[in-house]
Amino acid sequence: MNWQLSVNFCFLMPVLTLCLAQQQPVDSSANAKTRQVLTFLAGLAQQGKVLSGQFAGYSPDTFSTSIIDQITQQIGKTPGILGCDWACGWNYKTPPEDLINYSCNSALKTHWNLGGLVTVNMHLPNPVSSNGGGYKDRWNLNFADLINTTTQTGQRWRLFLDRMADGLNDLQQAGVTVLFRPFHEMNGEWFYWGNQDAQTFRNVWIDMFNYLTNTKNIHNVLWVYSPDHSRGNHLAYYPGSAYVDVVALDVYTDDPNSMNGYDEMITLNKVFALGEVGPSTVNNQFQYTRWLTAIETKFPNITYFLAWNDGWAPISNKYACAFYNHHRVLNREDMTLNNTLLTTTTISTTAPSTVSSTTVSSTQVSTVSSSSGTTSSSTSPIVIYNFSNGIGQWQGWNLNGGPWQSNEFTFSSTDSLKADVQLYSGSKSSMYTNQASTFTFSGYQRLVVRARVASWGFSSSGTMGAKLYIKTGSSWTWYDSGLTQLNSNSATQIVLNLSTISAADLAYIREVGVEFTSSDNGSQTAVYIAYITAEN
Repeated sequence: MNWQLSVNFCFLMPVLTLCLAQQQPVDSSANAKTRQVLTFLAGLAQQGKVLSGQFAGYSPDTFSTSIIDQITQQIGKTPGILGCDWACGWNYKTPPEDLINYSCNSALKTHWNLGGLVTVNMHLPNPVSSNGGGYKDRWNLNFADLINTTTQTGQRWRLFLDRMADGLNDLQQAGVTVLFRPFHEMNGEWFYWGNQDAQTFRNVWIDMFNYLTNTKNIHNVLWVYSPDHSRGNHLAYYPGSAYVDVVALDVYTDDPNSMNGYDEMITLNKVFALGEVGPSTVNNQFQYTRWLTAIETKFPNITYFLAWNDGWAPISNKYACAFYNHHRVLNREDMTLNNTLLTTTTISTTAPSTVSSTTVSSTQVSTVSSSSGTTSSSTSPIVIYNFSNGIGQWQGWNLNGGPWQSNEFTFSSTDSLKADVQLYSGSKSSMYTNQASTFTFSGYQRLVVRARVASWGFSSSGTMGAKLYIKTGSSWTWYDSGLTQLNSNSATQIVLNLSTISAADLAYIREVGVEFTSSDNGSQTAVYIAYITAEN
């Protein structure tokens, strides 16, 4: 679905929905583009959209756009927001302000010019030290000295602010707006700026805002206040509505539904985001699709997220393709700062175990004429599995071999899943995914798979049929497309009608698979499935 948006001072506001009251930047001199970006963000939750983001490391030590490139290459989507940290506060250098490094700005500018947004945070060195380091040392710092320029700490802090201003101005001169997230997780006790006296913290924030905005003339910033969800006092350090544009939570959890602080934060009537997000257990098993369910059911005001890198990133965990292609998620391809088009795409998917109970059949089938083509559909297909990046969690039952990734049969330029099956009359076999599911088919009318059978192995009259099926709900209710005869020289499109299935079942998918049935007493043949989509 494409939403045509009108552009004037109300940047990217959808003509098909009512405008939210336009939130004004707290900097009264904010430039036009910065105002437009805030208006854009303020409208996303009302549209049921969330903007994707990816942290790419610390400048200059570990910052790299390779993680963004990997997502683009493997998923076909690019996160909408690119994040960088300007300070490695665990390092040592004299003078310490040299630890504030904004060389990643070149990548931020490129991302911006390609239509994305950018965000900056900092693990700053402790200004009490003359040679840096100490970003976790609270014991040796009088935090109030940061705004007392008669102290060495206060003088170093001013030099830190000057270096920040240089980096922000470099982006300002390039026309780039920055989601600026200083002093993140200030309600925790792990950074020197954390768990300080609340009034002192607010004073330091306000002084920083005034110095960068009014003294250094930085007017391309949206100010982000981002406490940690796991600690209390989410609002204790809030400097006031005149100094914050976006409120956020940093959330590391294996259970998105357990996020703390959401209800408090949204009372501030600001754009709300996830300043950092990732699993608490780093084992490459997390399913970011669980966040989409949580957003839909509990946290609808989330406007954007910034996934952390390395083992916390979606691309390092399960079902990244389904996550980035979900219809709720906006990526860089779906929004541009210079044009008027905002598009929405895809759904997420995954699945578990093999138990069966109630069976329901719902048939709708058609055949397409090419073994390597595209279907004609009333809407663009929402790709759930394309197998070009491997077989994922798919496996088989009663197979002679496989499943394997294969290019013997391709569809829409993507690979297929292949298996060898024994031919005897009435024999059944299947390929399915049995990984625990957190995705939903709610709102979609059809589930579609493209399938084919090899031409060899059959006797003269033998055929192979297939059913596309899902298992849903706590009782593992079975729904299928009905049996369809497969072609050996072209792709057969098999469609499971979702419109007759209850919303509760569509919201709790347990398994997705294709079951094959032979009517032949031949030897052995191969079956293929490809390009599984959800469609309207």
